[in-house]
Amino acid sequence: MKCEVEVLTPTQRRLRVEVPVDRVGKAFARIYRQVGRQAKVRGFRSGKVPQHVLRGLYGTEIQAQALSELVEEALAGVMQDQGLEPVSEPRLETGELNEAQPFAFTAVIEVKPEFELKNYRAVPVERVRADVSDEDVERALKALQDRNAQLEAVEGRDRVEDGDHVLIDFSGSVEGKPFSGSTAENYAVDIGAGQALPEFERGLVGMTLGVPGSITVNFPGEVREAQVAGKSADFEVTVRDIRNKVLPQLDDEFARDYGGCDSLEELREKVRAELQSEIETYQNGPLKDRIIERLVEDHTFEVAPSMVDRELSYLMRRAQSRKEPSGSEAPEPTTEELRDELTPQAQRRVKMMLLLEKIAAAEGIAASDEEVDRRIEAMARASGEHAASVREQYGQAWARETMRSQLVSEKTLDFLLEEADVTVVDPPETAC
Repeated sequence: MKCEVEVLTPTQRRLRVEVPVDRVGKAFARIYRQVGRQAKVRGFRSGKVPQHVLRGLYGTEIQAQALSELVEEALAGVMQDQGLEPVSEPRLETGELNEAQPFAFTAVIEVKPEFELKNYRAVPVERVRADVSDEDVERALKALQDRNAQLEAVEGRDRVEDGDHVLIDFSGSVEGKPFSGSTAENYAVDIGAGQALPEFERGLVGMTLGVPGSITVNFPGEVREAQVAGKSADFEVTVRDIRNKVLPQLDDEFARDYGGCDSLEELREKVRAELQSEIETYQNGPLKDRIIERLVEDHTFEVAPSMVDRELSYLMRRAQSRKEPSGSEAPEPTTEELRDELTPQAQRRVKMMLLLEKIAAAEGIAASDEEVDRRIEAMARASGEHAASVREQYGQAWARETMRSQLVSEKTLDFLLEEADVTVVDPPETAC
């Protein structure tokens, strides 16, 4: 098979391909056999219909199928031989197809750009110093202590006090009408914990066990439920149970029971290390962003327009799905304005993807089937009642490969951060 490759742009190639007559003949013969086995022609047994009869009855269909198969087979061979990675459907110009002659066609395709990697190890970035203070550790210990508190029935009083844990029945209304979530029984409230609206919590203080009472709450204007936003709600409330929260003593026994440590001091150091790790994990996302942005700046190459168009379509769909009424009189951007705004972002994202892909290949970074399975299963478990649909979706080959690509990108970013030249700097001084 003959092929000439013409470089039109860094991401576009014109292929002139000639398929020899013997391959053309074999393709037609194969299709004649397929059609002949299925054709029902009076006077002929199945599979015994002569080619000239099939040509007369199904010539157009046979010609179209032969053209499709020959082009697809030839292009696959050319791509492999030339080491090209197409990223778009080819634009074809075909000559006349005759089963007794060589077949020539031209295809214009977009391909991934060729570029050399440089300086992707030891990328300089700054991490802002964020040390864990003693106060941070004590707050974390207090939270652990609070989570393991015991609730005990109060004795000697029947009135609610600040800090009590109460179970209540309530029913509410706005302008005399109930609203979503306005009624509940045995609803738990920690007075002072900020779990309910402040007015509601304050209204509970002083109420008597078993005696119905009323609380009026003014909802802020920015709450999500439009039916109560900015309005007053009246609640009829009955306290069913009052309990005290009894905290365990912060000592070595607490460390053994709730922290898996031999002493309280050891638990403090464990908590400090965990908090420090959380801070660094939180910082890692922006650090990875800065590393890949730096690499995009350092590598100059063109990207295929079709890749940018696909990414742009995704970004536009995401932006439109997240759009919420702004309440302002400013006009919403038109589709063209949104396209112009998001195009540079789409170009950067495509460059990032190509860079990560090339670095992964250079470093042998991959994601195994087991890693893909674990991520899919974790997503399924997290989706609760939708677990079956998640597993079904990722049972498809294209979805699994998308997940594999995502995992490889994540692992490559982890690698780049591990190899980066990270300088720890003091946080900027805040103005008084």
